[in-house]
Amino acid sequence: MAIWTEEFVYHIWVYFFILLLSRRVGRGGAGGHGGRQGRGGSSGKIQGKPEGSWKLRCGFRRLQELKMKPPNEVLMTLSSSGTRFKEALEDDSHDTNMMVLILRCIAIALECESQRQGTITLLTTIENSNFLKRKLMEFLFGLAVNEFELMEHQDAIKDVITLFVALAQNMPHSLSTIMGIYATIEAVVTKLKNGGLLNSSLGEAFETCRVHKEGVMKPKPQKQNRERKFEQEDEREPDNNFREINVCPQTVDVAAGMDHDPFLRRNKAKGGYRDLEHYLDVQFRLLREDFICPLREGIQEYIEALHNTGQVKRLQDLRIYKDVQIISPICDRSGLSYRVSFDIENLKRVRWESSKRLIFGSLVCLSRDGFRTMLFASVSNRELKLISKGIVDLKFENTHEEMAALPRDARFVMAETTAYFEAYKHVLNGLQNMRQIPFEKYIVRCETDEVKPPVYLRRRRNANYDLRPLVDNDIVLQGEIKLRNLGAPVLREPTYNFSRLSARAGNVKITDFDEWPSADQLYLDDSQYKAVQNALTKEFVITQGPPGTGKTYIGLKIVKALLHNHKIWNTNLEGVTDHKPMLIVCYTNHALDQFLEGILGFYHGDVLRVGGRSSSELLKKYNINTYRMNMRKGREIHGDISREARRIGWELNQIREAINAIAMKIEIAEREVIHEGYLQPYMGPYYNELVQGFEQYVHYHDPTISLKKIKGSSAIVEWLGYGTLLHIEHGNVEVPPEQRRQEVDEDGDLIDELQEEQEEQVDVFDDADQMVEMRQLDNEDDLDLDDLDLFAGLGLPEDLERKLANLQIKKKAVALNVSEMDEQGGDMEWQIDRKQKKKMKSKLRKELKSTNRMSEREFQNLQRMGHDVWNLTQKEKWRLYRYWTHKFCCVYREQIRGKEAEYERNAARLNEIHMQEDQQIMRLATIIGMTTTGAARYQSVLQEIGPRVIVVEEAAEVLEAHIITTLSQGCEHVILIGDHKQLKPNPTVYKLAKDYNLDVSLFERMVKNGMQCDCLNLQHRMRPTISEMMRIIYPELKDHDEVKNYPSVRGISENMYFIHHDYPESNDDEQRSHSNIYEAQYIVALCRYLKLQGYDPEQITILTLYSGQLFQLKKLMPKKEFYGIRITVVDNFQGEENDIILLSLVRSNDEGKIGFLKIENRVCVALSRAKMGFYVIGNLNLMSGNSELWRKVVDHVKRKNLCGEGLRLYCQNHPNDEGIHATEPEDFKKAPEGGCMKPCEHRLPCGHTCALVCHVINADHKEYQCRKPCQKQICDNKDHRCRRMCYQDCGECSIRVTKLLSCGHQQPVPCSTKPYQFKCMAQCETRLPCGHMCQSLCGERHTEFCQHPVKRKFKCGHELDILCFEVESAVCPKKCRQILSCEHKCRGTCGECLNGRLHIGCKSKCERTLVCGHICPDKCSKCPPCEKLCNNRCVHSRCTQSCGKMCIPCVEKCAWRCEHFKCTKRCFEPCNRPRCDRPCRLRIPCGHQCIGLCGEPCPRKCRICNKEEVTEIFFGTEEEDDARFVELEDCGHVFEVEGLDQYINHFGKGEGNKDAVIKLIECPKCKTLIRRNMRYGNEVKKAVLDIEAVKEKIIGDRIRIRRMKNDIPENIRDLTRKYATDGKAMRRIYDQLFETTVDENTLLAVTNQIEFLKAINKIEQDWDKHIHISDLQQMFKEHCLKDLAYFREWTLKTRKYFTEQELMDAEDEIFRLKSFKRFIAYIDRIISLRKPAGGELKKSLSTVETLLKGGKKLNADEKRLLENVLAQLKEKYPLSGLGVSEEEKIQIVKALGEQKGHWFKCPNGHPYVIGDCGGATIESRCPECNATIGGSGHRLRSDNQFAGEMDGAQHPAWSDAANMANYMF
Repeated sequence: MAIWTEEFVYHIWVYFFILLLSRRVGRGGAGGHGGRQGRGGSSGKIQGKPEGSWKLRCGFRRLQELKMKPPNEVLMTLSSSGTRFKEALEDDSHDTNMMVLILRCIAIALECESQRQGTITLLTTIENSNFLKRKLMEFLFGLAVNEFELMEHQDAIKDVITLFVALAQNMPHSLSTIMGIYATIEAVVTKLKNGGLLNSSLGEAFETCRVHKEGVMKPKPQKQNRERKFEQEDEREPDNNFREINVCPQTVDVAAGMDHDPFLRRNKAKGGYRDLEHYLDVQFRLLREDFICPLREGIQEYIEALHNTGQVKRLQDLRIYKDVQIISPICDRSGLSYRVSFDIENLKRVRWESSKRLIFGSLVCLSRDGFRTMLFASVSNRELKLISKGIVDLKFENTHEEMAALPRDARFVMAETTAYFEAYKHVLNGLQNMRQIPFEKYIVRCETDEVKPPVYLRRRRNANYDLRPLVDNDIVLQGEIKLRNLGAPVLREPTYNFSRLSARAGNVKITDFDEWPSADQLYLDDSQYKAVQNALTKEFVITQGPPGTGKTYIGLKIVKALLHNHKIWNTNLEGVTDHKPMLIVCYTNHALDQFLEGILGFYHGDVLRVGGRSSSELLKKYNINTYRMNMRKGREIHGDISREARRIGWELNQIREAINAIAMKIEIAEREVIHEGYLQPYMGPYYNELVQGFEQYVHYHDPTISLKKIKGSSAIVEWLGYGTLLHIEHGNVEVPPEQRRQEVDEDGDLIDELQEEQEEQVDVFDDADQMVEMRQLDNEDDLDLDDLDLFAGLGLPEDLERKLANLQIKKKAVALNVSEMDEQGGDMEWQIDRKQKKKMKSKLRKELKSTNRMSEREFQNLQRMGHDVWNLTQKEKWRLYRYWTHKFCCVYREQIRGKEAEYERNAARLNEIHMQEDQQIMRLATIIGMTTTGAARYQSVLQEIGPRVIVVEEAAEVLEAHIITTLSQGCEHVILIGDHKQLKPNPTVYKLAKDYNLDVSLFERMVKNGMQCDCLNLQHRMRPTISEMMRIIYPELKDHDEVKNYPSVRGISENMYFIHHDYPESNDDEQRSHSNIYEAQYIVALCRYLKLQGYDPEQITILTLYSGQLFQLKKLMPKKEFYGIRITVVDNFQGEENDIILLSLVRSNDEGKIGFLKIENRVCVALSRAKMGFYVIGNLNLMSGNSELWRKVVDHVKRKNLCGEGLRLYCQNHPNDEGIHATEPEDFKKAPEGGCMKPCEHRLPCGHTCALVCHVINADHKEYQCRKPCQKQICDNKDHRCRRMCYQDCGECSIRVTKLLSCGHQQPVPCSTKPYQFKCMAQCETRLPCGHMCQSLCGERHTEFCQHPVKRKFKCGHELDILCFEVESAVCPKKCRQILSCEHKCRGTCGECLNGRLHIGCKSKCERTLVCGHICPDKCSKCPPCEKLCNNRCVHSRCTQSCGKMCIPCVEKCAWRCEHFKCTKRCFEPCNRPRCDRPCRLRIPCGHQCIGLCGEPCPRKCRICNKEEVTEIFFGTEEEDDARFVELEDCGHVFEVEGLDQYINHFGKGEGNKDAVIKLIECPKCKTLIRRNMRYGNEVKKAVLDIEAVKEKIIGDRIRIRRMKNDIPENIRDLTRKYATDGKAMRRIYDQLFETTVDENTLLAVTNQIEFLKAINKIEQDWDKHIHISDLQQMFKEHCLKDLAYFREWTLKTRKYFTEQELMDAEDEIFRLKSFKRFIAYIDRIISLRKPAGGELKKSLSTVETLLKGGKKLNADEKRLLENVLAQLKEKYPLSGLGVSEEEKIQIVKALGEQKGHWFKCPNGHPYVIGDCGGATIESRCPECNATIGGSGHRLRSDNQFAGEMDGAQHPAWSDAANMANYMF
């Protein structure tokens, strides 16, 4: 009918147009122009608006301007109400030009695709306007009758077509208007076509118009046809057999761009299926589509969004992850998974601990080509620590060959749907394997009129049951305990003490209800009684239990009856008793735990819970894991199973260890910076260059860093610029203290430095928690890691073993742990803040993920060119590093290949063996409890075991396919308990629930098909006020008497109340949820108020339907205050109850959306959980306006006056007061302690009044603590009152009174304290032994270290103030300031330098230029070998040694050649060709002739382009026309060649053109050292060879160094044997020094230390045997021994060398102390012989004694005096056996060139050293050139020269004048 109507309208419009056309022609044809009034003119008015008011906004001029703008601006202008375009369209006086302009602007506006709402607004305005209904027709008519205008305005006709197409696409309901426009367009176009005037573009546009017209004319399906459509689909037959469909998703199922319309038929809510195949096919396809559809549609939406806008925002059913990389395989007991990384840059706000993202079992697919091909996987492991870093483990459905073929650096996009693939897979496989099912009559054909008794009752028609356990509730049944007795059944029959009251129930014919005990006897109400009767006598039972009616209670009654009479149903067809377990299935773990705990309350037997994560402590010993472990230990597992498991387990372990070790290395290479030691095989020659270069760089930057620290660092990290030693790119950044305290994260939130100080929040349980718990509960059986006996070969549990392996591998392989870089206390040594660490980590992660690496060819070219890796750019370093890691990973991946498939096969086989093991255990059980997920996994085992009785709790919540796959062929009795009016099955795809009835459970379908359903109707939960509301859903619901006696909720006027508000909700895009801050604040305030009324936290539960609100509540509820209160989403609270329920509805918006609250089942659960008090807060108007159920509920509470804008609170202590109307959360503060604002006024036992505001808790004040001051008398003194608070124990009197103490002082003492117990606080009046007054209090110990200042005169003669206790130990603090041999002032103190005898080392910087050209960085007095990086280089390579080491000579062929000359020597040898002076014939980039010389590098300057620079006068010959120039490569300066040649030829020459200095040639302008110029290569090479000769002498003879290294340990051992203490001290010094690189100077220093210690010990040795007189012994002790101790301490300081000053000081000190000992010995000899010295000797002895006792350094005259005196004493008073002689000298070893002024050069310039005094005493031969060197009589040969440049000396060492100049003597 609709079709004819549309065609009729179309023909009417055509007729109307022809009629109008004929009339206009009859009037004169073109008369239509007579009505023009000008452009945009108007003669009429628009009602209610000023005339012409629209012209200001969109008149002709404005529209002319507008049409020049882009489409988006045009659309925005026309769709804006302020433009008044609507008024312009209503004006009926527009001329042709105005019409054309309006159409043009409309057409441009319709080109915009980015403003969908703006387009709709504009089209709506046009559709309802006079312009479209009349004016447009007249315009087209005017064109049709005037050929000239028709030709002129063809573009306007195209614009009309554009408008038509837009209306047809967006507003097809305006059929009559659209068809009228089309008829008009068709007539105009036809006229143009007939006249041959139609242009091609208009023709194409009209063709588009015609297509859209036909689309509009197509008949639309009517609503009444929708049901017909589904009925037709239900009758279709599939093209393929569902048993042949792959359970796993295939590319064709979801790939982008494929038009895939899956074959689906409805789950028949009413009526039966044709046969079993039809039934299973429907269930299979719907269930498979439920997890594939979100993936398909999400991918399609993703591709479209990417194509249209280039960016993807939130998708409805899919989550997208970018930059996904498959890192490495991961082995676990269930099989092989792969570790995958993904980008978390845009996931920083995700709360991974509560997010539903990537939870266990979620299905994902990965693609690298826009989802044209893909890989499918499911999440196998989700560690919180790893996933927060972007790492998750996936189990792929692809073959290992497909996985191995993937490129290593492939990057994917990953799509995730939350569908639990594991459960789907098992159920779908079960459906495919089903060939028959029990109860097919009811389930498939829906023949429900008569339900028969169970088969086992039909076999025994007169079966009698013993129902006495139901009458005597306290009877505990005793069952078989095969499981706990490891398979050996207990055969004795149990006996029970039944009561006489139950005797009648002992033998009941179960099918004869007249013989049954009464309902009261069984403790059942009538509805429960009927339900139990049917449950025990029907084979297919449906029991509905509305909220609180006792579903679980009667379920337990039924199970108890069946267990006690198990022999009746545990018989086979032959009547023989067999052992078939009863299966209990629940939807959730919580419900299963509750039900099994209920069974254990009345049954002691073989109960088995399958699933490893029960939260019940009681059920732990009944878990299958526990039984499995016990049976393994008891060797009760079948032998074949055990042996096979051991064999496969051992093989599995071997493969796993191999794969995981390799996988860990691959993972490190992909995720972290790997150590160069692991990359060495792939780095070629660059390994040595990297490591050696690193050591040189470290020495260059900081020579003090120990070798141990260098070896402990990674060269590759330093090379990449992220090290902590070199800081090549990232230096230390000191963070200001104020920035360390707090920082701001990227979301703008303040982050505390110590996050653990933040207040802990209360725990919540949302739907994500439930999903994870349900999925992982049963999965633990696969990961059976607890058994270490049976599978001893498997080693440690998986997690522990992997962690230990990780630690071992990571410790060696990880050079920089990027993953833990920003964690507190990580490996990083940089002092940088958290934000900087994050940026650094992000940058590193980006570099590691990049696929931009060097190719094989690039790497080979890099090697061939000899590039220095340390000089590469940062980008090239990373490209090279990625090349190395790529090679590393490829090699290791190849090692894994083949092992993966083998491991998977063995793991699958081991899993099968575990299943057989579990089956053996399950066969022994009487009751098996499982969740639906567990039942799906064990579906094949259940089919073999064949449980005869199956009880399904929460059956109305379970998808039908999940239940039927648990039904084995041996099942004879099914009991379904649930309530389809509460929660229903929850398919992933809403469309499948709505259109295909997938949310209709088997329970509900049987009810709808007329099967008898026993509905319980007596509720035991809700108080009548609440249950009355529930009768809206359950009209037959009745109240048990016990609920009528509940006490009222304290402090609130109503026990149930609905609070209405209109505060808007908030949305959480990440959680895809909603929250309402007002409701959260109100609920928290109400919860706090209820606690103040005396309710325990466990009595209160907060419910909401949205996880977003859950976390809003969590933020507001500190754990310490709200611990114990349960906060959860409604779905997780099904089957539970609590005294008080607070329900937050959340939704409040202007769009009328109420989401989950429209689902009646969920609402039913939410409204029925409370027992005593129920309080709902939400937008009640929104609810009632968008849901019929809510309308009824809101109407009910309004009639009962149980709703309003706030609760009425009352004070329990003052119930007659007005109370509080709490409409806002702040209103609850008016009852701060739960009562009101009045003071308490309760008189306490102490006599005080309670200080609290009115309170409810502790109203009797028994626990109240009075905090007012106590007024009790506490001692004999009546004036003394207790000073504590009233609730505290008074204790003893602490008021102070004056008492006389035992010391004689009077002090204020606490009243209760005895004088002898009190510490006197007066100043002590005792004098110390030093004579000063004690500085302590009288009651304290006397002062131990007197702090009184005293003056002391030191040996040095200085007199200074010191503290009294330091008199004996203090050293003189006066600055030394003596001039050292290095010419610097000593920076030590007089005491530190031992009165100038042993100066501390000079602290001044050396800063002289070394022979290599570098500035010495060390301290004064010693220039060690230069540690900076050597700068020597040639055209082939550069030296990689440190500067102080010998350079390795380059042995490549010399590169200096031109067309005239060629050098044939090696690179390091002097060239054997002359300089070529012919001009270069090449042209430089500017096009001019090169100004350089043949064979030399072309200078970058041009004589013409850079004339001023080139001709700048330096040598004087630059302006000559034929001047040629040379560029010095080291600095870039350009010089005229003749002048430069002369400069170089005379560089460093002295008289007679002889070499005067050993030095590299340098640029005459900038003094840069020249190292790589070809023209002056011989001069460079000569200088380098000379410097190398100097280095060789400075470094020392290698044989000598090796000998010293061998000798020193032996010398230390000798020292230890003689002087153990000194030997041990030297061993410590030696070990410490040899942690770093040591040179000859260090070896010499150690040798000298040993020698000094030997000398010290010789002086100390046997002194008491040679000095007998006590006064002299005392003198030796006070002066000599004390100074020896100081000397020893000075000697044992760790040092790398001795300065010249230190060696001189040591030598002088040894001389002084030896002489002191000899002097005292001689005096002792004089006194013993009684031969006193006389004359001059006597005077000299007195002088010498004063000199030695003075402790000062001896000068040369004093030394001579001392030697003379000792010589006289020796002659006059000879000694024997003293052990010290003046001939014996300390062997101080000095390094070559130790002193200044000892370097000289042979006639050919080769350097050499003259030792001893530095004067030439003999002649010799130069080892380099055999020239004569040296001299005689301390005079140097005339052809030899002094080489002062070698050590900075101004004069040769020999001669007094020279020594004065050199050493400042």
